[in-house]
Amino acid sequence: MIKRVEVNYRGIFQKNLGKYIGSDIVMIASRMGKIAFSNGRYSDSPERNGIPCKYFAFVSPDLSEEELEAECGAKMDIDEADVSLVMDDTMVKGVEPWGWHGVRPINEKVHQKGCLLVVTRKSHDHLLKFIARRPFNYRLATLEGDASLAGLWVFKDDLTRERSLGAIAAVDPGIISIEAVEEYLFAKTKEKHRAQAAREAYDATLRRIKLVTPEQGIDWPYEIPVLPKWHEFEEGGVVVPAVPRGFKMGPKGQTRNDMFKRGTTKTERPVVRFDLCIKCTLCWLECPDECFDPTEDGLYDINYEVCVGCHKCAAVCPIPECIVMVDELKFEDNSSPWKHHIRDPQGYIQWAEEKKGKKRIHYPYVTGTGMEYRDGEVVPPKEKKRRRRATREADGAH
Repeated sequence: MIKRVEVNYRGIFQKNLGKYIGSDIVMIASRMGKIAFSNGRYSDSPERNGIPCKYFAFVSPDLSEEELEAECGAKMDIDEADVSLVMDDTMVKGVEPWGWHGVRPINEKVHQKGCLLVVTRKSHDHLLKFIARRPFNYRLATLEGDASLAGLWVFKDDLTRERSLGAIAAVDPGIISIEAVEEYLFAKTKEKHRAQAAREAYDATLRRIKLVTPEQGIDWPYEIPVLPKWHEFEEGGVVVPAVPRGFKMGPKGQTRNDMFKRGTTKTERPVVRFDLCIKCTLCWLECPDECFDPTEDGLYDINYEVCVGCHKCAAVCPIPECIVMVDELKFEDNSSPWKHHIRDPQGYIQWAEEKKGKKRIHYPYVTGTGMEYRDGEVVPPKEKKRRRRATREADGAH
């Protein structure tokens, strides 16, 4: 018998977290007398900021090390998962790492009786607004908490590692037991609070497990591409057609590679108050993924399918509250915000402010400390001219 765990994490920002969880599972299972190993799947070239990636752990109570390695070690991906741990809840909207093709459901590998375990503060019903239906029953469990996002390859020691181990023990004790988790953490660190964090997560997760039926979830909106056979490539597999290039004004006017959306990389998305925009062009110029499309009125629409949520547009925008980053799970589609603004300007302002809420996401310059939340403000439309004038005066002073 083989138990399989996949750890879905955000590239670079959670790389060490995913690796540590995988290696911890191996060490704990070994202490229980089982055979186990872990590996990371090569994700992207290079592993880019925020891209969905995977780390694996395999545990067996009856196979030899050689048999387990032969069965699981040489595969790019696993066939099925007993536990699929999701370190950032926004990945429930779909993932597009290098090893797969197209935007795939986060629960694609979870088998019948398996468990999708998500680190989140959202409810089960909220998550199921984005998760694909499966033709059988499976379990959905939540570990209460925020995505543990650190700086480049920096490990953020906020007990997410320990709490995740406790949650895995709760949803499938056949992989690791909570007693073994506690013993391992204390023996390794001599710090009781780490073992206590695992136990508390174990108890909390047991209360947050839901059976998901085939009727729950959504019809998956993305087409799963079928990869061509080797003999179907042009010129014996040497030539790959280039992406057509072109440009026109308006939403999605810039041509892009439709086979590589990139939107699954983002944890937050920018919301624009078009009525506050001074048309400085900085968002369009500075966006590293060219997700802003110029429009006839001098504004810029956003193609959320290619936006990676890097925060740069919000950072360079000179007008307070004009571009604000908002939790990706507040949105159920990728429709054009500019079209909404043109169709109903006042309704759009109300919609934008509802999405923005009262808190503003902020990433400190010190890496490894994660994100902060600051108080925001609601800018009424009538203040538009005053804010533009104040901005110009401030620029003149410099």
